[in-house]
Amino acid sequence: MKKINTKKLAKGILFLTLILFSVGISSAQDGANRKGRGEKIKQLKIAYFTEELALTSSESEKFWPIYNELEEKIKISRKENKKIIDDLSTTSETLKDEDFKKNVNKMFDNDISETTIRKDYYLKIAQVIGYKKATKLLKLEKEFKKKLLMELKKRKKEMRGK
Repeated sequence: MKKINTKKLAKGILFLTLILFSVGISSAQDGANRKGRGEKIKQLKIAYFTEELALTSSESEKFWPIYNELEEKIKISRKENKKIIDDLSTTSETLKDEDFKKNVNKMFDNDISETTIRKDYYLKIAQVIGYKKATKLLKLEKEFKKKLLMELKKRKKEMRGK
């Protein structure tokens, strides 16, 4: 079993926490602040992945454009699914079963497409940073999302307490 470097882990958690506190996330903020918040989270993700993957400057130059392209394609697919869900919920009274079937099948097709995109980009990323780091990236994406959600939940709790 691999020994966990607790010093590095603690440093990473501290770094993530400090950055998240500087993000200043609040549900009452307007659209412009939300965009800025999204940029700060993106910067945090870049710092976190770069450090955890120990990317060289050469790897980073090649990796980030590929990764950003991947995220954009996934974002488009998820927006399509969200639009389908929104459309179904607002027009559900007038739709027939066949319409529901068609739309839900489109959502499943989008999910399959997203998996295919992830697989294709995993291979592209592995060509740049190697399969070991590309596989670690899959884990880091989940860890980052989990840490971010935990921090948001914590902040929401603190806001309620005030």
